[in-house]
Amino acid sequence: MATSWQPHDAIDGVKLWTRSNSDGLISVKAQCQVVTRLSAFVTLMNDVAAMRKLIAYSDGVFVLARPSATTTIVKSRFNLPWPARNRDSVTRSVWQQGPGYQLSLTLTDVGAQYPLTPGYLRMQHVQGQWLLTPLGGGLTQIEYQGTASPGGWLPTWLVNRMSVRATAITLNNICQALKNRRYQDSQYSFVKEPPATRTSSERR
Repeated sequence: MATSWQPHDAIDGVKLWTRSNSDGLISVKAQCQVVTRLSAFVTLMNDVAAMRKLIAYSDGVFVLARPSATTTIVKSRFNLPWPARNRDSVTRSVWQQGPGYQLSLTLTDVGAQYPLTPGYLRMQHVQGQWLLTPLGGGLTQIEYQGTASPGGWLPTWLVNRMSVRATAITLNNICQALKNRRYQDSQYSFVKEPPATRTSSERR
């Protein structure tokens, strides 16, 4: 049974919490705040060339399928430091927007449905959620929660340490990248922006 969230030392301004699971591995929760439109985050997530540079230990991000405007099947490959072998995962990503303009991206593991990649161990039980909460005046809180089993043997302490560091690095990189103006002019039919961040076409 999972324990409650425990605060962790912040890394590069990213607030962190960890929670121990029954298998000894941890779940990680991280938060940052940035002035951004919600659609800008969607655009950045769809920019696989950029995400390869932003995700810690990334060795490539590949879109395998887009079943709908709000659903994507993504393979992510990771070049991990010694002594770990390289890993990959395949996840289904689904966008949803709830009350108060809160936007979520939920990741579920579908790796068992896709062939293994030569030279990579397949991660298992991958789960994650991005949650964007508008705070007013264009400021948005970005939160990520996630957990995964590495697939194949690795010391638990090493997996947990890499999970915390990778989450902090990735979230910090994403929050910095969102400041790029080229992401801020985008808009999606399934995303409703708060009044403070709507474009002129959305105000009509």
